Amino acid sequence: MADLERQHIASATEQYGALEPSLKKDTNDTTEKLPLLLGRWAVAPEQLYNYALTAYVVWFLIHRLADIAYICTVDARFPEGLGHLYPSEAQRLESVSYTRQVLLCGMIHRCVVFVAVFCLVYFQGFAKLDAALRAFFGGVAAWWESSRLNGCFGCCAPIGRVLSFCWSPFGRCLGACGGNYCVSLKDRIINGRLGTEINNRFGFTYSWRELLLGAVFLSLLGGLFFALSGPFMYWNQSLDLQFGFANSLSVTLTNFKANFIAALISSMISGIPQKFLFLCVLQYKFGWVFMWAGLFVGIIYAQYNVAMIAPMLGMNTKFPTSVFGVGRGFPMIETANKNAPWISLNRLYFPDTFSQAVGGGDPKVFYTADKSKGQVALAKSPTGKWTMSGTAWFDPSATVYAETVGTADKLVGGLTDVAWNLGGDGTRMGVRSGEKLRRKLFGFAQERRLGIGDVYMVDGSHKDARANAFVTGAGNHSIIGLYDTLFLGQRGADAPEEAIPEEDIEGDLVEGKSLVQRASEIVQGVDVEGEDRDKRPPRNSATTQAMNDNEIVAILAHELAHAGLHHMEMGMGAQVFTSFITFATLGWMAHSPLAGAALSLTAPLIHVGSAAYDHLVGPPLEGFMKLFTDALTRHNEYEADAYAAKISEKYGTGLQTALAKLSVNSNQDPDPPFYFEAMHADHPPFAKRWAHIEMIKKQTYGDKKKLL
Repeated sequence: MADLERQHIASATEQYGALEPSLKKDTNDTTEKLPLLLGRWAVAPEQLYNYALTAYVVWFLIHRLADIAYICTVDARFPEGLGHLYPSEAQRLESVSYTRQVLLCGMIHRCVVFVAVFCLVYFQGFAKLDAALRAFFGGVAAWWESSRLNGCFGCCAPIGRVLSFCWSPFGRCLGACGGNYCVSLKDRIINGRLGTEINNRFGFTYSWRELLLGAVFLSLLGGLFFALSGPFMYWNQSLDLQFGFANSLSVTLTNFKANFIAALISSMISGIPQKFLFLCVLQYKFGWVFMWAGLFVGIIYAQYNVAMIAPMLGMNTKFPTSVFGVGRGFPMIETANKNAPWISLNRLYFPDTFSQAVGGGDPKVFYTADKSKGQVALAKSPTGKWTMSGTAWFDPSATVYAETVGTADKLVGGLTDVAWNLGGDGTRMGVRSGEKLRRKLFGFAQERRLGIGDVYMVDGSHKDARANAFVTGAGNHSIIGLYDTLFLGQRGADAPEEAIPEEDIEGDLVEGKSLVQRASEIVQGVDVEGEDRDKRPPRNSATTQAMNDNEIVAILAHELAHAGLHHMEMGMGAQVFTSFITFATLGWMAHSPLAGAALSLTAPLIHVGSAAYDHLVGPPLEGFMKLFTDALTRHNEYEADAYAAKISEKYGTGLQTALAKLSVNSNQDPDPPFYFEAMHADHPPFAKRWAHIEMIKKQTYGDKKKLL
């Protein structure tokens, strides 16, 4: 039996093994046996190898030179005359520092990946890894034949007969298994008959052994590059914590490391069956067509059924129709709970509908309903004071964290005028009307016959302080996701308060993204451990500027313009076209003997071809196509800006000021160099968008000087 297995491994090595160095260099003999490139050109494997490696190196060098030039010249300045949009010079310098460090982190990460890929290609790493896995599994098979564990199959029959005597129904089954079936199963597995039967039934081109080996190959390679990315993911996370963008109450570097290791192990284990199924489809000559068609159908289904899959994106709560409270400027509160030693009061407070129904009138009790640590209750006492305290399940003693200095004349509205006993002058509690905002959103859309399925409140503050909102969905099935950070506005005890009328809505908004983009960005939150904290209160968050009603509606008009101008459908068409090219190239890499020979293989291997596409051919190809798709996206952004500005001059101005605040809130460079924009940006920078909106305003409403 061992001889048969070793013969199988030897034959597989001969069929799929690496080329001898002399064969790889002998291009004359190889070209005669290999097909023409795309059926037209006679290209030797050595030439194809050089072309692919040269394209990869050139693409890498161009991008890294652009990174270095940008890092050396970034100043994060607004265009002339708009410098006052920064609250202070310190804020501009912080934007410069953040931009440089993020660019440096990304550049070093890509350099490490480049070196790893270059070594894999230059030293025939793909073929050698494949040969090493074959040798390893061949050794395991030989060890199994000589191992004592192999004798357990022969013990099944006596055990089955004993159990059959003791328990007739169950024993008969096991006895049959021990007497005949286990021996048959052993023979079918070890001798390969089971694999042959599966191949014959399903028409597999590759044996199940080969597909399994390929799945292990891809999982190991994927785990390697994921591990290489770990230090830079850690670096990025530390930057977000350092600059106050990540919520330090629920995101820690200690937990990040633990979650990263768990994710690495999980991806290695779960990746094998996933890659196995992937290779099962890719093994067919036109398997890539089925993959592309599946993606195409999935994109269309997702965009026209966004309301159905909204819960998968974390949208489980519809936007409230009642009033809700917004905590602003409160310092961190230390608690006696070991699982949550510090909590934040700067959160959204939703009314207790039960107490309101019983007592009638305005709500007297509000509760937080987010994923942040520690639920907080906002309630009005019989004396007329409002208090914020821990709830019974979180803090059994219901400790009062903060209370108003005086009484509130109005039950709810008075909250906005009453001082609190901690936090200084910047501490306040705002009250917002959810129904008023919903009416504005739906009314605006109905006037222009733009369909909105629903509006959702998404909890994002428990992970990240940067505000976010998006509109997604094609046709008249769009949905709006508003993150709770939209209404928290300025955060941090030292953030100066902006005077905003109560009827205006406060918050920060970032550009919307498609459903596919959003789904790919959803990550699982991490918990916090009490022992990770020292006695100092963590940083509250980055300071952000609140937006008023006109700014929010202007950005909403911009986002809904994408639906009205059919930009979502255009984006889907572009994605379908580019994905066709990428899947076709993947299929060619997996099945072409020419590509296999260029990778030092005697015959094409689908898992080696797939890996070479992912790391060598795919990055420059997809990056090149991204230049055009990003240009299309930037064009659509200009059109959507013009759409909003033409509705009303105040919306044009509101969009300008909103984009300025967004740039400051996210530490974005408002005017990056043109080459960096062309190579990386799918949205135009603030400076160009502001100038474009100003031009539209002048063309539509006359040449009147408007100041921000």
